[in-house]
Amino acid sequence: MADQQELLYRQVTIHTWDEVNRRPSSKAFEPVDADNGMASYSRESKTTAKLARQHHTTNAKSPSLGVWAVTVQEVETEGLRAVDDSQSTPPPGLAQWPPGHCFVDYRHLQSKGEIRTVRAMLLAKALARQEVPSI
Repeated sequence: MADQQELLYRQVTIHTWDEVNRRPSSKAFEPVDADNGMASYSRESKTTAKLARQHHTTNAKSPSLGVWAVTVQEVETEGLRAVDDSQSTPPPGLAQWPPGHCFVDYRHLQSKGEIRTVRAMLLAKALARQEVPSI
């Protein structure tokens, strides 16, 4: 993605929320098993945090508790890449991609330790930025 400062919105659900500290856990910034190494995000240039959250809450199994974001540059600094797949065919079972869909590619990481390190760094960047207004 060309704009290194573009925000990539990540939905945080109850499964990735740290109730003790009242913030996302680092697991919010890694793909779930069904993602096949491609964690879903939404592009700031193609949608708003509010619309992305509404779409997620309406269509996903778990509603969004809020939106946090990292930049394309922050993703790339961690050795990952952000890929806009919003014009590609959605996977079976999904009628259409969420607005501005993209993914952060973790597929090349070889160990759980590498994933833990990267997700912790992305969480730190998102927490420093604070929650993106989405209501």
